[in-house]
Amino acid sequence: MPQEKPTLPLVSVVVPCLNRADFLVPTIESILRQDYPRIECIVVDGGSTDETLGILRSYGGRIKWLSEPDAGPPDAINKGWRMCSGEILAWLNADDVWAPGAVSKAVAYFQKHAEVDVVYGDCGIIDQEEKIISTAYVRDWDLQHAVEYCDHTIHQAASFLRRSILERVGWLWPKLGHDHELWLRISLAQGRLQRIPILLAYARHHDGNLGYRSDIVIPLKLGITRNFFTNPNLPHQFEGLRNRAISNAYLRCIDYVFLGRFCLFRDIPKSLALLYQAIKADRSNGVRTLRYLFRLADQVAAAILKRYLPDWFYQGLRARKRQIVEKLFRGSLAQQKGA
Repeated sequence: MPQEKPTLPLVSVVVPCLNRADFLVPTIESILRQDYPRIECIVVDGGSTDETLGILRSYGGRIKWLSEPDAGPPDAINKGWRMCSGEILAWLNADDVWAPGAVSKAVAYFQKHAEVDVVYGDCGIIDQEEKIISTAYVRDWDLQHAVEYCDHTIHQAASFLRRSILERVGWLWPKLGHDHELWLRISLAQGRLQRIPILLAYARHHDGNLGYRSDIVIPLKLGITRNFFTNPNLPHQFEGLRNRAISNAYLRCIDYVFLGRFCLFRDIPKSLALLYQAIKADRSNGVRTLRYLFRLADQVAAAILKRYLPDWFYQGLRARKRQIVEKLFRGSLAQQKGA
């Protein structure tokens, strides 16, 4: 008697949404066009007033959706996950897209590695017209590195999770920065997070990205780091790491100041204040702090030059600088290999 083929696991993806009609269709299409046969797509809309509802209705029974007020993206995602039936779960923000074949590749890895709770891969960066800007090649997961350097490592769009681990750790916390906090919590609960060297998704960069709102991101990142050290069951390896981690969290926040449109009179004082807090938290973290001071000086010089020089001349200077840095970097690597 021939053996029955094992049933492929159902993958459920939740798309939290609020007034994203301009980007929503590519997101949904990237889900429906996957080559994996068992995908459940649930869009949880927070009460959009644009064309979102018309778009959702146009898909008929190909997707599930609801529209009602919620408490933000984490609440919408948790709501969708509790509605779904999948063994493997994911969420895509309503401006991101899956890469072709992403689901099949993630599921295949889960099936071969029963011990793995989270699979994540590389993530491309696209602009508003879906032009590829760059690719973020992520590192292997290391909890100590993630905590010490306030580095969330994993791009949420390129991640897939077993339902069992989410049920064990308690779903998403009810604040933004929910992906960063989730990876830390899963790792503390002995969950296994595994990188696979495959491009699984594309995150879209546009003016509405949370990363450009340093006023929102800074307290979130600092809060996540401080909250981590309040856990009474922290492994011994984190003893004595709190001050260094908080210092680096202040420095990491400067990256988010640089992401936005740098304003000399607003962002120099903000960055200097963060540098001061980094030194205050850990005076022995001087080398890394000095590196950020040089980056701030470079940012200030760029802002001044851009304001007073013709654009063609300014772009030429920046391109020349990039060439010099790349040459120095390649020379440094060659010396290391020669040694």
